This record gives sequence, structure tokens and C-alpha cells, in this order.
Amino acid sequence: MRPAIHIIKGSGSHCEPTSSFATLYRTLTRFLMEIFPPEQNPQCQFPPASAAEFVSQRFAAAPEFHRQLACELWTLLREISQDGNQVNQKTLHDHQFAHLIWVTAALTNGVDSPTSFFIQGAPGTGKTLTLGVLMQACIRLQTRGLMTGKIAYCTAKPYHIADKVRGKGMAQRRVLRAPPYELTEKDINRRRLALCRMHGEFMKTYFPSPVWIKLFAQRPSTDDAARQIIADYLQTAQLRIESSDEPMLSNVVKVLASVATAVRGPSGTTELLTFPPIPDATCQIASHTGDAAFAIPPDYPLFARESIGITTASRSEAHVILEPASVFTSVQQIERYREELHRHVEVILCDEAQRRQPVAFQEPVLSAGGLHIPLVFAAGSQWYGKNWDCRSPFHSFPESIRRGILPDLGVKLFPSADEVHFPAETEESLQQLLASYFKPLLAYQELGISQPYDVNTLVVVHGRLVDTIVEHLRIASKSRGMATTIRPFHGGEEDREALQIWFDTPDAGPNVLVSTASIVKESLDLLSLRHLVVGTRVSTDVLYHLIGRLAHGRGQRHGVDRMLVTLQQFANSSLAATPFVAIDHGQKFPDDGFTWINGHALMSERAYQRDRKRFKEIDDSVKVPAHRHGKRGETPVITVACGKSLLPADNGKMIDPSVRSVTNAMTHRLALLPMTHEEYEPQKGPPSHNLVRQWAAVCGGLSVLETYPSIFLSVEEAHHQGHNPHEILEQKIAQLRERSHGPGR
Repeated sequence: MRPAIHIIKGSGSHCEPTSSFATLYRTLTRFLMEIFPPEQNPQCQFPPASAAEFVSQRFAAAPEFHRQLACELWTLLREISQDGNQVNQKTLHDHQFAHLIWVTAALTNGVDSPTSFFIQGAPGTGKTLTLGVLMQACIRLQTRGLMTGKIAYCTAKPYHIADKVRGKGMAQRRVLRAPPYELTEKDINRRRLALCRMHGEFMKTYFPSPVWIKLFAQRPSTDDAARQIIADYLQTAQLRIESSDEPMLSNVVKVLASVATAVRGPSGTTELLTFPPIPDATCQIASHTGDAAFAIPPDYPLFARESIGITTASRSEAHVILEPASVFTSVQQIERYREELHRHVEVILCDEAQRRQPVAFQEPVLSAGGLHIPLVFAAGSQWYGKNWDCRSPFHSFPESIRRGILPDLGVKLFPSADEVHFPAETEESLQQLLASYFKPLLAYQELGISQPYDVNTLVVVHGRLVDTIVEHLRIASKSRGMATTIRPFHGGEEDREALQIWFDTPDAGPNVLVSTASIVKESLDLLSLRHLVVGTRVSTDVLYHLIGRLAHGRGQRHGVDRMLVTLQQFANSSLAATPFVAIDHGQKFPDDGFTWINGHALMSERAYQRDRKRFKEIDDSVKVPAHRHGKRGETPVITVACGKSLLPADNGKMIDPSVRSVTNAMTHRLALLPMTHEEYEPQKGPPSHNLVRQWAAVCGGLSVLETYPSIFLSVEEAHHQGHNPHEILEQKIAQLRERSHGPGR
């Protein structure tokens, strides 16, 4: 660790910047103004041009900790610029480096130095790495003995944090429990139960639980070694496996060799995922390689849940705490850990703060007896007008594409405004989806790039139709002779990581993942994602975040290549929830509708104009309707028709889009009650989905649960943290009702 830069010389009214800092300050602040011109970012406070003015008016009179952290950040900025802007084996983009300069300069403002900072940028533009550099500066302060408090790193959702902290290289080791992760008896039993769901009689006959534990104790690392161990066991036990059971035996071998894991398939089935071998699987490696935590040294005093990271210290002794924001700010956690954790937190880093205010993070520290207001640095893609002291310059989608950070974005919309629109979640709209999915784009033929159905795809549908869509897509792909692999994702930490690895592993054909908006819109980093299909009703805000999943893809960045978002519109959907409205694209379209070539580039001005010239002769256009529903008495802007519902509660019922239901789906207390005789027993694992649905129905929240399937994840999270999942369910339902409709409704 290099010595910190000297910023100030002299004292009192005679203080002035050192020559080395003045040179660095001028260089960095000029760069900041070039990347983020002040006139284009009126929401920001920019540093003065003069280093002397900055030191005398903003730095010298700032609180001591603000000055120490700012000094460390100026030092880091100097080192990063000397090292070719390399951080965590990545080159910082100009806007990332400029954001770091802005944070560093904004940190000190005399006696009015801020305590909360919001860093805003489009999805996929590297905000997590920016927070990682801030983490690095704080850890260096702790190492120098200038920071005695703790660092808390949080994410909006519990399942976000693992990806940010571990990194892609560690995910497969975590799923397969390769070093530095250890295989527990619970993990061993979970693997056997998964295989039992595939073929219970086979496992009961040949691999009862005591035998399974003994076999796993030998930890074979290859298929051959596992097969030999099993062969020795069968010979000793005088057992013989029938040829018809060989496929199941092969599954057992893969699981025993830790090269495969089980995930949930459609309709409650269990399916096996096989992964490529881990290089040097038995070697111990650094456990935190993600962009948020790359600066955490090995064996550094750290506390985290087992599913997030490897704990090396207790809460009271840890210097770094890794926790979801919902855990850090919960009343139960504050009451339980106020003395050993909250009162000692000095800096909080939050990735995707969403609608949270800074006081949501600061109040737990102050209420626990913290002596100073902690500094909060949050990153997010959307600004919700919350009370942050400082808001950064905004790095937009178009700017990212212009600089080559993000790929271009093409848009496909169906059905055309002059075609029939059916209600969402009906048999007719499903047939439209399947027909459109496998229809070649003439624009892509003209460009000579892969058709959308030939690339890795994320399909977003209604939560109760995930399995239905998977089964229909599998049948349709097979009938066309395609080697597409299609899997559902219903949530859960283990499945999340396993499916992310599977999705990004090259296979004989494209990989397709089907899930819901609430589960994937802010959490899945699918590096090989090229195509997003939205086949359910979404709001403009949700669509924006879903497009952010595309932005996290790391495909080609040259020529005519592009990502594609395919959006299905319905008789009962918001016509304004389209990419033409949801994202800042820089183009101008008529308010009363227009014609669009499916696959045409939207975001980049250069690509947009190039496509306009190139696609003049292509007859593959759709009519985009006006982004509003007509007023009563006016001619509808789209053609609508009734459809037969696919949802379990209304299965087969004809849905008339012209008739609005008087029942509010968020507050309906008469939703279908699933009957189950189960009881929640914590020692047997989290409550089943059927039991959760029954709890929701009893409190009148089944429709809320169906609207927000991510509640299942909150309930599972509550179980693993030792909380009462039934109480958490009722709290979540009440919160969502209040957010959507206000209290008392």
C-alpha cells in the first residue's frame, strides 16, 4: 500500500494545496468536466476549478473522517490513473473514473460536508465496480488505523449480494461446494433428496442415507473416481443395477463427483445440470472476487451469511459486514445486534438502493448508539427523488452505447396495432407468442446476424405460467428440430447460481431461461444474454429494469450486432410500456403511432440512421399504436378480442378486455384458497409453496402473492435467518398493499 498523498500545507487562513495535489486536482477535475459537462448535469454540485479554493473552502474545514477518506480516495485516483485505469483486472470506463472523481471531490464541503451520495447510471454500466473502489479506500483506511468503525455493504434484494461479492469465478465452486467452500451434511442430504425426487425407489434401494453419507465422505473429484467408488460399494453390498437404471446411475455418479447439481424443472420435476470441470478444483483460492469486494484481502475480518461469503470473524470483530439492506435495516436485527454491529458502522455502501432514503441506513446506526452519522454511498439506475445530499452526474443508455460500453439495442413489437390483441395470460396470446418467437426477422437476414431464436434468451412471463411456457417452448423447439435447452427459474439461491452458470456455458444450441419479472428484473447477470422476450404485462419502470438485464450481457460490440428486446402487447396492457417510452433513446416518434421495422436499432443515433437507409426495401413492419388507451366513446387504438384464461383460478374462463373487473387484485380477499394439511416445521426446511399460498389466502393476500412471486424468496430468506416466515409474509403483503394503494385500502 502506497503512502497517502499530501493535500494541504500550512494551517488556518494560510493553508494551501501542495504542488503535487494541485497538479492532480487540475488534471482530474478537467477530466470530470469533459465527461460530465456541468450544463448537462444541473442536479450536481461540481468542484471549483481552483485547487486553492477547493482546499481552503471545502477541504480544510471538513470533518476529520471526511478529510481522511477523501485523502485516501485522491490517493487511489492517482494510483489508478498511473496504472492505466486498471481495477480488479478490468479497465475503468471514462464515466466510472469520472464518477469516482465526483464522489471524492463532493465528499468534503467544509462544515456542510454531505453524509449521503447517490451514484446514478444506466444498468450494466459498472456501478458495482465504482462501489468496489470506495470499499477499497475504506479498507485501506482501516489498515492504516485511521478508521475504527465497520464497513457495511448492502444490496436491495438478499439474492443480489452473492453475485456482487463472489464474482462469476466463484459461483460454480459455491454451487458444487469446491474449495474454499466445504460440503456440509445438510448439503449432502439435499443432493440425495434431489435425486430421490428424480427416482425415489432407485435411491431408496441402492443409496439409503447412511450409505450416501459414507460415499460422499470420500469426495471423488472425477466421474471415473466416483464410478469406481460406487462399483466397489455395490460389489461389497452384493447389489446389481439393472440396465434400465443406468441413466439414473449416471446422474448419481455426476452428483457424487460434484460435476452436476439438481434444479427445479417444470411442474415440480427435478432436473440435473452438468457443469464443465473446475480448473484446480481442490486448490484454495480467494473467496471474494466480485466487483464489490475485490479489495477484501484473504482472511480479512469479515462477517457474511454462508450463502454470501466465507465468514472469518464474528459480527463484533468483523471490519466488513456483507448483508442485504432488508436485514441491515430490520427492527429485529437492530434490537439483536445493535451493540456488536450497528453502533460501530461508519460507512455503508448500497448497490441498487431503489426507493430507500439514506435515513433508512443511517437511523439504525444512530438508534443503536452510534456517535456519528455514517456515510452512505448508494448506486442505482433510477432516481426516485429521495433526500440524498448529493446526486451524481447521470450516465445514460445512449451515452453508454456511443462509447461502446453497452451494445446497441434492437426492438421487436407484436402484434401490430392493426392485428387482434388478446388479454394477457390467455391461450390466444400464448399462441401469438409462440408464433412470433420462431418467426425469422427479415432485418436480421439483411444484416447477416443470428436470428433471435438462435441466441441465448430470457423469457419473462406471468408467475403462474412459467412451467406452461417452458413446456410449450420445449415442444415447439423439438418439433422444429432445434437443439435449444429451455429451463424455468422459480427463485431460490441455489437454483439462481446454478442456472446462471448453465446459461453462460456454451452448449450444442441456445439456452433459454423462463422466469418472472419480479424475480429477474434486478438480479440476474446473464453474461451471454442476447435476447429478452417480455410476454406478460409490465409497467414502464419494470420494463426499464428488464432491459437492464440485456445491458449486463457481454456480447459483441462492433458492426451491426445488437441485443434485442421483444415485447408482446395485450388487449389489457399499458400501451405506454414499450422501449419507445421506457428508456431514453434520443429518437423522436409521433404521439399518434408510427410504423416500425422489427429488429431495427433504437438506441444509437448512428445505428438508427444506418438501419433506416438499409431497411427501406424490407416488408416486415408493424404499426405501433399511440401510447394511450382511447377515452370512452372514442374508437379504440387497437383491435381487441376475448381470450380463454390460462391462470389456475380462472382456467378456461373467457376474459373480455372491454369489461373491467370491479375486484382489486391487490386487495381481493376472496381469492382461490389452496387446501393443504401441511404444518411449518423449521427443522425440515422452509415452508412449501402450497403452504405459503395458504397463509397468503388466509390473510386475504393470495392475489398479492401471485402479483409479486418474489415474496416466496422473502419467506425462504426469513426461514434461513431464523425468523418467523408466516409473520414476514403478512408484513410483505401489507407493505405491498400500502405501496400500491395507500394505507387503509
